[in-house]
Amino acid sequence: MISVKTIAIAYARSLWRRRWYGVAVAWLVCSAGWAFVMHLPNEFQGKTRIYVDTDSMLLPLMRGIAADSNILSQVDLMQRTLLSTPNLQKVSHEADLDLQARTPAETEQILTDLRRGVSVSSDGHNLFSLAYTGASRDVALKVVRSLLQVFTESNLGNSRQDMQSARSFIDEQISDYARQLDEAGQHLAEFKTKNAGFLPGEDNYFAKLDAAKQQLEKTQGELSEAREKRTAIIKQLAAIPQSVDTFNVGPPLGTFAGASVGTFGASDLGNAAAAADARVADLQKKLDALLENYTDQHPDVINMRRLLADAKKEASDARQALRQQTAHAAREPAAADPRAARSVAPNPVYEQLQLQLVALEASIASLEVRLSHDEAEVTKWSQMAKSVPEVAAQMAKLVRDHDAIKSAYDQLVSRRESAKIGSEMEVQSPAVQFRVIDPPEAPSQPVGPKRRLLLSVVLLAGVAAGFAFAFLLAQTDDSVLDVRQLKEIVAVPVLGAISMVSSGSYARRLNTGTVGFAMLCLALVGAYVAMVSIATLGGLSA
Repeated sequence: MISVKTIAIAYARSLWRRRWYGVAVAWLVCSAGWAFVMHLPNEFQGKTRIYVDTDSMLLPLMRGIAADSNILSQVDLMQRTLLSTPNLQKVSHEADLDLQARTPAETEQILTDLRRGVSVSSDGHNLFSLAYTGASRDVALKVVRSLLQVFTESNLGNSRQDMQSARSFIDEQISDYARQLDEAGQHLAEFKTKNAGFLPGEDNYFAKLDAAKQQLEKTQGELSEAREKRTAIIKQLAAIPQSVDTFNVGPPLGTFAGASVGTFGASDLGNAAAAADARVADLQKKLDALLENYTDQHPDVINMRRLLADAKKEASDARQALRQQTAHAAREPAAADPRAARSVAPNPVYEQLQLQLVALEASIASLEVRLSHDEAEVTKWSQMAKSVPEVAAQMAKLVRDHDAIKSAYDQLVSRRESAKIGSEMEVQSPAVQFRVIDPPEAPSQPVGPKRRLLLSVVLLAGVAAGFAFAFLLAQTDDSVLDVRQLKEIVAVPVLGAISMVSSGSYARRLNTGTVGFAMLCLALVGAYVAMVSIATLGGLSA
């Protein structure tokens, strides 16, 4: 097996045999590369630094009063939009770069080169660097100045233009909402006029309806009670005669309330019975009034029931005595007794009941009129109570729409005042102020290309190319260089080798070739040193 050492020695010998090809390729690559590097145009750079001051004293004082813009977003927008096509066109015009373009394609190429050469970097908090790298120092300086002008003036103008556009938009919205507010107010007023008496908040219709129903029930109760009394009186009138006979009797026929019945006339007994009935009716009314407020166990109710029972007993006794007197007079006419004087007179009980009946009829008529009125009131308030919720819903919708429009209108007016104050503040004291830290400048020495670095890279590339070319040639060589290599390659024994005997002239040639190869390598390094010196001393960029 062939060892690594053997292979390395073999490759080294192969490379050395082809060293002239390698050094030739190295010279060719280095010559072409150095010529290209030395003919690269110089690059000059213009640069300036700007500080964007966003710490205005008015901002904290006017916060909440004037329109507050996002300063950080505005600064970020400035940085991002600086290289927009309109801004680059302005810079190209200010720096006279557009004079070199004769066709739209050339103009587009100028803008592309300008965008590629401009750089915007942040050096800290609100500190920006603007730089441009070009083929001419004067052009670089003009471009940087134009960039500075565009960066400051265009952004200030945009801020004020945005503020003016916002104010114009708010004014249009205020006019539109003012018209809507007037229309909503007119609709609301017309609705109130049309539905007067049904609007919510003017009266409690449901309470009125409940009161009307209670009054109706009370009237119905009183009317029912009056009608029952009328029926009772009519029944009493049917049982009592309209007139009675009066006469005097001698001997006593009986007693009434401790007195002899015979000593009373029929008219006196009738009056007593009527008075007893009137007292019973009066006590019954008082008992009914007490029962409306107290229970049956109340002392006043118990006492009133006792008095009512006594009065009923007296009325019953009076009617019994009247009936006895009437029956006795019918059995024993007055003519049989010379002391008796018989006469016909109206029955006072009947007359009293007639008067009560007339009074009840009048009361019933009045209650019926009141009942009709109460029923009309209940119907009226019922209809109004049904209409009020619908009217209230429509009213609430109109009020809600009016209030929403008014709220939006008030907010827009407030925003307009804030925008006005913000615009005035922007004119008097801009929220963003630009301060030039380093004015635009362009050094007389070029900043590119990096020729010394490029020359070194070309040298390394040439050496690598020569070595690679020699190695490629060695890869294609399959010759055997010594006996050891032959023994490792073939399977048969090697009997011996014939050594080459060098003459003096051949040795001199070998030495001369070695010295020549070394001189070519040194010349390549010398050429590199010369190129670096020319680039340094000739005013070219390093």
